[in-house]
Amino acid sequence: MAPTLPIVAASLRFAYAEAEDRLTLLAADARGQAVHVALTRRLTDRLFNGLAQLLERSNALAVQAPAELRDDIVLMEHQDALYGQGAAPQAEAVALPDLPAPRLVGAIDITVTPASFEIGLRDAGPLVALSLDRRQVHRIVEALGQHAEAAGWNIAVAAAWLEPGQTEIVLN
Repeated sequence: MAPTLPIVAASLRFAYAEAEDRLTLLAADARGQAVHVALTRRLTDRLFNGLAQLLERSNALAVQAPAELRDDIVLMEHQDALYGQGAAPQAEAVALPDLPAPRLVGAIDITVTPASFEIGLRDAGPLVALSLDRRQVHRIVEALGQHAEAAGWNIAVAAAWLEPGQTEIVLN
């Protein structure tokens, strides 16, 4: 039975489909219904950098801080989301089960509210709906970056706080 779309995702699993040169995503809802979608390199780049930019612009402390400290503030938030108290354990890399061919995502809609990031993935119609808090968005950005790097996509990183090796924080 085909799932009712859009899937209101409760879990996400990423994988790289080498034959298609696509990042695939299995989004499942709380009832176990799932949809398998694919992101192109270009769309992954835009989602990765777009979410990073939205995280910067919506961080109240970073917006009010001097320009030279903004990246450090967002970097600390990013590291806390990944490794801090309440951080989700790292998921083991697991191959996705045999799935039907993924549906190609053609557009992504993002709405930022004070409490959440509402993200919709769609082709001709809606496919996946996500409602994420800031921590979850940081984790999605990290997953996108890791999978793009593993795929050898060499995505240009627009946010300085996401550059590889950005673990040092300036303390004044």
